[in-house]
Amino acid sequence: MGNGSIDTGSNYDMHRMWGDGGSAGTSSSTGQTKINWWECVPNTQYIAANIFGAAVIDILDYANTNKYKTVRGLMGFESNTNQSRVQFASGLWRSTSAVTNIKITASATFQQYSSFALYGIKGA
Repeated sequence: MGNGSIDTGSNYDMHRMWGDGGSAGTSSSTGQTKINWWECVPNTQYIAANIFGAAVIDILDYANTNKYKTVRGLMGFESNTNQSRVQFASGLWRSTSAVTNIKITASATFQQYSSFALYGIKGA
């Protein structure tokens, strides 16, 4: 996230909880250079490339310049194997700047038919 450019400083924190039907876990990290919610989408190293994940990510109070920005996400995928997963995560951008841009990256490549949608609230 950023305001005018992507903030690459160590200004991000995250927490996550996940489960896969056989086990569950939690993790957290602070002082990161991005919010990294790995393992929320299928990894084609282990499962078929035609398995897709879904995620809903909310950036709360993105325009408020009086507080840090909180991000929350609910994501998961089902692959009919032991690689299925559901995850709830939260992130924090320790900046009071308004969010004016977002960068989405993949650790590998986005698969064919991947899609993204950005929804917002029309200004009053």
